Amino acid sequence: MKNLLLTALLFSIISLGFAKNPSEKTFLIIFNKAELKQMKTSPEYIELSLMNLFDTKSFSGNSDAAILVKTTQESIDKCLLGDFIIRLNQTTIATLDEVAFQIVDLDKSKGVYQTLVSDFEAKIEKSSKKANKFFKLNEVL
Repeated sequence: MKNLLLTALLFSIISLGFAKNPSEKTFLIIFNKAELKQMKTSPEYIELSLMNLFDTKSFSGNSDAAILVKTTQESIDKCLLGDFIIRLNQTTIATLDEVAFQIVDLDKSKGVYQTLVSDFEAKIEKSSKKANKFFKLNEVL
C-alpha cells in the first residue's frame, strides 16, 4: 500500500514538473525618443502603467526606447494593447497607440520569420540541385 501511495505521489510530482506552461504572448512596444522627450515622459514611466497588468521590461539607451510586454491572455492582440490607457506624466494620460511608434506581436513575427527562412532554404536547395544537374551534364559531354 505504501508503494502504491509513494508511486502515485511521485507520478503527480513529475507530471507537475513537466506540465505545459500556458501559452504566452509577447509584444514589443517601440517609442520614438524625440517624441517621448517632447511629451516629457520615459519608457520607465509608461511601464509603471502596464506593470500591474503584464510582465514588462523597459529598455532605453542609445537606440530607440522600447518596452517588452508578456501576457498569458490569448485574447489580447496588438490592437487591444494599443487601446490601454497609460499615464505619460503626473498630469497627462493617453492611449498606448497615441504614444507608441509601433507595437509588434513577436509571436506572429516569429512565425513569419520561420516561414521566410524555410522558403529561402527550399529555394537554395532547389537551385543547388539544378546546379548539380548542370555539372553532371557537362561531365558526360
